[in-house]
Amino acid sequence: MPVDRVLGLGAACLAALVMVTAWGYGVGSFVAPGAGFWPFYIALAMLGLAVGLIGRPAPAGASQDPSVSRWRRFAIALASLALYVLALEPLGYLLTTALLMLVQLRWVEDRPWRGSLVTAVASAAVSLLVFRTLLKTPLPLGVVPLPKGW
Repeated sequence: MPVDRVLGLGAACLAALVMVTAWGYGVGSFVAPGAGFWPFYIALAMLGLAVGLIGRPAPAGASQDPSVSRWRRFAIALASLALYVLALEPLGYLLTTALLMLVQLRWVEDRPWRGSLVTAVASAAVSLLVFRTLLKTPLPLGVVPLPKGW
């Protein structure tokens, strides 16, 4: 059985368990959400994605480069997340998030440099804008000077 199907089955089982547990806390409604509202609907989305993963056909002729270990990519992803947590306060959200995205896109996903850089900077800027202005979430600004009011 391909790895995608095994992971999909595991995710579907976990999602079903979370949905049952969230239902026990009370889902409520969109107008008056209960304690289990968000866990239930997030698990429902996870279940949908898991079903998609299970039913996805295997790519034709898919073969990974044997010289690039999946464990190496996993280690890079894990290390970059750990460094992100450590660097967030001193460097600030914008710079740290852009660096994290660059590492993830370039070395974990093996995307081209130009696209990785543009995507990393754009996603960090957009997420900062959403968190700071729409959600009013204070984030560490760090070393990047931003206009007053950000």
